Amino acid sequence: MAKLDLVDWPPDHTLSLSGSAGALRIPVTLRNATAGAIQVSDVSLAEVRLGAAGKPLRLDPVPVHMSVAANGVARARIRLRLDPATPPGRYQGEIKLAGISRPIEIEVVAKAELVIRPAPLLVDAALGPEQRFAVAFENRGNTALTIDLTGDYPLGEELPLAPDRLERPADGIERLGQIFKDVIGISAAPVLAQVGTVGLFMPGGPVRLEPGATRTEQVAVALPEGLSPVARHHAFVPVYAADLHMVVVTAAKRAPAPKARRRKQGTSE
Repeated sequence: MAKLDLVDWPPDHTLSLSGSAGALRIPVTLRNATAGAIQVSDVSLAEVRLGAAGKPLRLDPVPVHMSVAANGVARARIRLRLDPATPPGRYQGEIKLAGISRPIEIEVVAKAELVIRPAPLLVDAALGPEQRFAVAFENRGNTALTIDLTGDYPLGEELPLAPDRLERPADGIERLGQIFKDVIGISAAPVLAQVGTVGLFMPGGPVRLEPGATRTEQVAVALPEGLSPVARHHAFVPVYAADLHMVVVTAAKRAPAPKARRRKQGTSE
């Protein structure tokens, strides 16, 4: 009789999983029929492949830490620890755990995840209406992405007297709620009024970004005329599920022209 046995997973049953590469977990229940504890240290996915002759889902064994007590049962959900760039598709084969092999089928779904830096992109309007910037794009998903920012996008002026600028006393539940928002990264959004559009184009043309790759590209920005030098402006350029957030300010401002003195009636200079 085998030392270990997989409970509720007979040899002729194929376990099917589906999800993103980073979220896949295999539920296992092991029964120990011996009088001593048994340690399980890894799981092999080397024989689970994409298609008949595709690449293995994972070459290195998946490290696990399971201890099955003597004449006992242990349950675990084994995280597969796959590369986030694992290509989407259906992987089939055998999984090996503690000398036991079982058929398995894993559907890795497509995931588009893009990170854009800097965040935000700061633009000083005092340096001219047309400027170029280096922007980095990181593909953290498992599908190739096309990066093309060419187009005109709404530009909003931040209202300096918007209600969200007013500080309200926060105590008790309100203070706890604000602490929770700070922890999870939720902050009050500025109130914006559209004042024009900002034009963007990529001098090098569209870019194909492979899974796991990072590229830095030049982005040209054309600002509209007549922006208030004492206001802050925002533009949000959608790129898949991410945004290139632009903040436009005027750092060096022109001094206002002095007002002419009014001459009092009946006096002469």
